[in-house]
Amino acid sequence: SSGINAEYGGTQKYDHDTDGTHNEVAGCQSSFRGQKHDTIASIKYINNVLTVHLDARGKNKWTKCFEEKNVILPIGYHLGFSAQTGQLADNHDILMLKTYEVDLLPGQVFNQEEALKLVPSAEGEPDRPRSPDKKQSKGSSALWTILYVLLTVILVLCLIVVGIVVWQKKEENRRRKRFY
Repeated sequence: SSGINAEYGGTQKYDHDTDGTHNEVAGCQSSFRGQKHDTIASIKYINNVLTVHLDARGKNKWTKCFEEKNVILPIGYHLGFSAQTGQLADNHDILMLKTYEVDLLPGQVFNQEEALKLVPSAEGEPDRPRSPDKKQSKGSSALWTILYVLLTVILVLCLIVVGIVVWQKKEENRRRKRFY
């Protein structure tokens, strides 16, 4: 089963070790990988509610993936899609993207100045801290450096030995030709 999630904060680095759960606002699991039909997603953002429905079985039947309330998306930001697969060799294509503007209800007024002042946020923001990037320890880095140098020396020595053997064979063949 594969994960579909909404993430908050495009400036944060995606943590592959935790499948992005530190940035996840909401998400669900779905078995859309390896199907012989397209998976269709419906993403709606209406009145600060982000809802995702899926048709992962190709039956034209929607299943709710998640609904997250109090999601604040101000104007002037971007919507992005990613198909990060980590270690897997996989192919994900976005075949079509349709966007629609939601009409205001009678009596509602859109205030662009206020919308520009909004700060993106979501009620479901994870309260767990983001795990720091894993850095190789100095010992581990030194070990890899030593191993790399050792393998390079062995490779160079092997090339020298092969070169000497080839040269000796040529010399031997050259000497034999003189006596004929």
